[in-house]
Amino acid sequence: MKKASIKIKKHTLQLLIICVSLVSVNLVAQNMPGESFTITSEYMEGDREIQIALPKGYNEWTKYDVQYMLDPKWNMELRKSLLDFMQNNTMAPRTILVGVVSPNRASDMTPTKTQRQHDGGNAENFIDFIGKEVKPFVESKYKTSGHNAFAGHSYGGLCVMHALLKAPEYFDSYLVGDPSFWYDDQLMVKMAEEKLPNIKGKVLFIGGRKGSAYKGMGIEAMETALKKYADPSLDWKIVAYEDESHNSVVYKLNYDGIKFIAEDYRNKSIKFIPNNGELISGIPLSIYTMQTHDKLRYTIDGSEPNFESELFKDSILISKPSTVKIKIPSKRANVLPANSGQFVEGKKLKGIKKTKKYISGLQYKYYEGVFEKLPKFDTLNAIKAGTVSKNFQLKSFPKKQEFACVYNGFFEAKESGYHYFAVKSSDGLKFYIHDKLMINNDWRHAAFDDKSTVLYLEKGLHPVKYEYFQFNGKAEINLLFKAPGEKPGRLPFDRFCYKP
Repeated sequence: MKKASIKIKKHTLQLLIICVSLVSVNLVAQNMPGESFTITSEYMEGDREIQIALPKGYNEWTKYDVQYMLDPKWNMELRKSLLDFMQNNTMAPRTILVGVVSPNRASDMTPTKTQRQHDGGNAENFIDFIGKEVKPFVESKYKTSGHNAFAGHSYGGLCVMHALLKAPEYFDSYLVGDPSFWYDDQLMVKMAEEKLPNIKGKVLFIGGRKGSAYKGMGIEAMETALKKYADPSLDWKIVAYEDESHNSVVYKLNYDGIKFIAEDYRNKSIKFIPNNGELISGIPLSIYTMQTHDKLRYTIDGSEPNFESELFKDSILISKPSTVKIKIPSKRANVLPANSGQFVEGKKLKGIKKTKKYISGLQYKYYEGVFEKLPKFDTLNAIKAGTVSKNFQLKSFPKKQEFACVYNGFFEAKESGYHYFAVKSSDGLKFYIHDKLMINNDWRHAAFDDKSTVLYLEKGLHPVKYEYFQFNGKAEINLLFKAPGEKPGRLPFDRFCYKP
């Protein structure tokens, strides 16, 4: 028996890919997370619906990135879950998600009318609607950072690429999912060849499928155009996924795309310890990072690190007053500044000899009130005073929220040398030693926001003070330290004492 063979001509194969793509976007509608709003649009000649989902913990004192997305009725729930996961694992910033609903996606998302798409060609108005009407609405209603991304799949991916080429001023980053670059004889590829040389500093991620679909969707042609015409400052990446369908590839490419877009955020989260402090000239001070990266660079003269700056590996040494900055350099525009720390000339701080007159623990005063930052305690009357000997025991206070307290006592340095101190708190906290403010972690924030410092302490007791307030949420104070000859870790409470 002869085996049957089927030959498919090139244009027929492309047509099949197109048809499968058009059909496969008709996914089951899901419940869109967040709140629905209606905007009366000049560009779309009528009322249009948008859906806005806020990140967990949204508040009025933090600025948030915004991601605008197409096809929210079948894609928004998935994207929100991805963003939540990545935000909770510090892989992406906390982001406001805006879904733009299209009653007729074929009309809204395509650049031209064609014989096959008689109702197409409204994409330019649709892009202007998002850039000139939806964006201002969101920015007037919520706290936004000015960092904006635009995402879409299939026809939506075609529209997102069109937005980059037509009006790059609207967004910083573009996430393009298995896009229909085949549309109108690859019109978007031809447009890219003309426009790409003038697009600078943007971020572009394109995800597609390996095999015939990579060529059939027009992604291969777009990759060729990007390689030939893209300005060097355009940070772009294309990934082709194996063994995926037009629909199933959504999850992988959105994860990778969000991660690629958030590269600058993860760069900013790479911190060094200590953040600031005092050093003694001629006595080298070690500065550490716990998040090593083979592209991390630093300067000690206050200049912004670039691709030619020294590599920061596990640690660096400084021996004189310096402004240290670290970052992974980027060719992107609108990037976050480097993490910076100021190290000034200090002096060796003399310790007090410990005697039996000193008792283990700290003294405290407790205050009540609605505080959004640390108050001037000398203008307040304490509700309660006492001592603590094991930990800060915040749970034992009469109120769990809307209170403040001050802890006073001494820290024992067992050996002379550089001492590193770090704090994590929810909400604000200030740390003083020898009446000098060394860590200012004031304002409202969660306990993941940490600060650190360093001083040269001689052996003995050193006066310390911690000022703390709690607005709402969980009250929390965590202290970390590293002393000469000791491993870094939590600051044990037996290193504190007070004099009655």
